[in-house]
Amino acid sequence: MEAHLQQRIVGAIVLVTLGVICIPALLDGSGYKTRQVQDIEVKDKPEFPPLTQKTVEPVATPLENIKKAQQEALEADPVQPQKIPVRAFALQVGTFDSDENAVKMRDKLQKAGYTTFVQKQTSNGKASYKVRIGPELERSVLEKIKTDIKKSQKIDGYIVNHP
Repeated sequence: MEAHLQQRIVGAIVLVTLGVICIPALLDGSGYKTRQVQDIEVKDKPEFPPLTQKTVEPVATPLENIKKAQQEALEADPVQPQKIPVRAFALQVGTFDSDENAVKMRDKLQKAGYTTFVQKQTSNGKASYKVRIGPELERSVLEKIKTDIKKSQKIDGYIVNHP
């Protein structure tokens, strides 16, 4: 046998022998035990009172808040009643000369799921019919509806104050 091949075989035998001796010492399982054995404490189930015993305070709507502020202002100075105006908005989607056309558009939008109404307005003896969606207390709600209507119905409306 050649000397070079003999040295390789002896080196392989030495490495295998070291592996057989050292690897079990390294992998004795002590790390496994510390990772796997843990005491987990589960707390007792908390007890909640039945919902019939809970009292929930009602949440005031914006309109109720305005009425309350008006009442407080009236109580503070009963001689001069103060009015706090309610601001509401509507989305105007069309203006028509004929009531029939306005009603058709209103019905079409109501079928699409929008709260729609027709408002008659007279100017210089001539009547016009405005188709509006709403009213809403928050302008942001109508902004969303405006983008939805523009996408789905191809109607470009604008937001107006609602008396």
